[in-house]
Amino acid sequence: MPELLWVALLLGAFVTIGFVCLFGMDSLRAHAGVVFSPAFTVGVMLLIVYGFNYPFSGPLKVAPTAFQLALERMRAVT
Repeated sequence: MPELLWVALLLGAFVTIGFVCLFGMDSLRAHAGVVFSPAFTVGVMLLIVYGFNYPFSGPLKVAPTAFQLALERMRAVT
């Protein structure tokens, strides 16, 4: 992924979480829950984007079996 996209994603995450922090509440637990929910969601989404950044390695890798099968079938036809 381009570095500019990472900058945009991280800046958007900080702005989103910062905006949520501006809402004041009487209860500290409620405020922590309101801040934690979008922070957790944004964090998970950034991890997913990072995982998609390297599609052919890691636990979420794309296996070459479909391409190998297609290549074998094309060779058998010709």
